[in-house]
Amino acid sequence: MSKTLPGSETLTWIEAGAGEPLLLLHGVGMCAEAWGPQIEALSQTHRVIALNMPGHGSSLLPDGALLPDYVAWAARAIDSLGLQKVSVAGHSMGALIALGLAVEHPAKIARVALLNAVHRRDPAARAAVLARAEAIAEGEFDLDTPLNRWFEPGDPARALVAGWLQNVDRKGYAMAYRAFALGDSTHAEGLAKLHCPALFLTADGDPNSTPAMAEAMSKAAPDGRVLVIPGHRHMVSLTAPKAVSAALRDWLKRPAKGQDQMTQDQRRALRDAFGTFMTGVTVVTTMDATGKPVGFTANSFSSVSLDPPLLLVSLAKSSSNYKTFTEGAHFAINILAEDQRDISTTFARPVADRFATVAWHAAPQASPILEGVAAWFDCTTHQVVDAGDHALLIGRIDSFASTAAPGLGYYRGSYFTATAAVRTGPEVVVSAVIEQNGAVLLVDDGLGGLTLPTAKVGAKGASATVCDLIEALGLTAAPGFIYSVFEDVARSHQHIAFHCPCSGGTPTRGAFVELSPASLTDVTDQALRTMLERLSEESAQGNYGIYFGNQTQGRVARVSGETP
Repeated sequence: MSKTLPGSETLTWIEAGAGEPLLLLHGVGMCAEAWGPQIEALSQTHRVIALNMPGHGSSLLPDGALLPDYVAWAARAIDSLGLQKVSVAGHSMGALIALGLAVEHPAKIARVALLNAVHRRDPAARAAVLARAEAIAEGEFDLDTPLNRWFEPGDPARALVAGWLQNVDRKGYAMAYRAFALGDSTHAEGLAKLHCPALFLTADGDPNSTPAMAEAMSKAAPDGRVLVIPGHRHMVSLTAPKAVSAALRDWLKRPAKGQDQMTQDQRRALRDAFGTFMTGVTVVTTMDATGKPVGFTANSFSSVSLDPPLLLVSLAKSSSNYKTFTEGAHFAINILAEDQRDISTTFARPVADRFATVAWHAAPQASPILEGVAAWFDCTTHQVVDAGDHALLIGRIDSFASTAAPGLGYYRGSYFTATAAVRTGPEVVVSAVIEQNGAVLLVDDGLGGLTLPTAKVGAKGASATVCDLIEALGLTAAPGFIYSVFEDVARSHQHIAFHCPCSGGTPTRGAFVELSPASLTDVTDQALRTMLERLSEESAQGNYGIYFGNQTQGRVARVSGETP
């Protein structure tokens, strides 16, 4: 897409999706297409707009332009596109522009994410970058040197990036590189003024946008979080696209300033309080305008009235299915049976076709009814009520059915079943605390929060179950010492957590999250969150202990003479 900005500037961009706007800014020598994997992943829930930087598909800025001029250009673009408040993510120089927007135009920015950003280079590094900028300005064009810094040998994304570099406007490239070389400290002091959710992401193999830089920026920002992706270099958005998209998805879920007046501790306490109410688990379904089945997992379901027969369910406004359900005429509620945890997880994640592995049939009003559910209700939409960041769908029940199958329950961030509730002995559950470079791997818990990779222990035993978890995640790690053993009385679980140091690999699901209390607020299970907060403190001190007790109280025995 393209349009003319005030002053006869030409702006070009790629756009996909609908919903809350997300602006993406690429680095020097790149183009909007460099965000391809993130555009595909995030456009499922957001209106994603990837801009071409001046001189990289858009009009050149005047000679001598520096970083503030690129920031001003981005602000004009936001206004011209009618984006009153936008989340912005930038890579490399795009990250410096994104930071400049958040510092100079805070009213326009809801959240900011800086990927592989530079921050206060040391004198030797600054001199080297300035020398490269001068060489480019004089007409020198070295393709291999940046590619060797950006990619591991043989990486398939290298050829794609080489093509973009080869075709870039040389004058625009030289101007942007000079602004990039001189801009690493332009807005550094402004980090302390950032009051929006900020993410600082880089890779452990990036020699110029180092993990130390990301950590320093995160510490300076009041609501900053850092994520370092292991085993990658500068072009991490292309070489580790799933991990980067997952990190951005988590960042986009963080409430922007003005959206939530609660502190993080208050939000966490409220989530825990809500979690004490035991609920069932449902899948809400309908057919979209093209006749395609759509659905989502929800535990915010309730009966409303018997005369007339009404029920309600809550739907997040950020859901990719929000428009379909709120504008549709019919929907169905499927109350899952206790053996349908996998279905709950499938419909809680951004899966391309959630119905591909699920048997279902059409209800009288055509909404999908899943096979094997404990009960179902086929509804005509009675009313849609606006409710903060959610909408309440109130349905008039046209038909329904129930079976003797016990329903699947949810309590304090975890599933439970009626069968487990009457068991005489506890069920043994193991978690893998996979730690690397001061971060721990967290995965989606299936209902909007995060948890550790966890599995029920079967006949193979606890150690083998943990090894299976790690193998399925595609990581190079192994069970270390037992870090925590506790009885979860409420769920009738005997829980064992293994500390598992990780030395490499990209996780097939989830993402590594910094081990700090501020970064762990989305862990819904209070016992696991408390354990990870203890690990954060002990990792910093190098003094580890093993917890014994239950989910609320116990003791820590120090590991004498051992390190992880």
